[in-house]
Amino acid sequence: MNDKPSVPPKHINVGQSSFEVTDPHFVQPVSADLITEVRLVGGVAAISFASFIFDGSGPPEARVCARLRVSLETLSDVQHAIEGMLNDAAKARQVAN
Repeated sequence: MNDKPSVPPKHINVGQSSFEVTDPHFVQPVSADLITEVRLVGGVAAISFASFIFDGSGPPEARVCARLRVSLETLSDVQHAIEGMLNDAAKARQVAN
């Protein structure tokens, strides 16, 4: 498994079209500790994530940090990407042992 940060592609192909990948607002990454919502609404997957907050200013909380709304096609792409990462991680663990 490669733990180095990946460089996003400059272009991504979808079918016969090529799209430039941009990040003009410098979207910040978030760290998610748990999934708080999983549902389908009219063919769109709604998935929300939360981060555990233990800052001493009050009781611990699970603070929502991201809400995704994706098509079923994109959800399938995410599934395949995650399966690939999990397979790579399992292979790396086997080599390490």
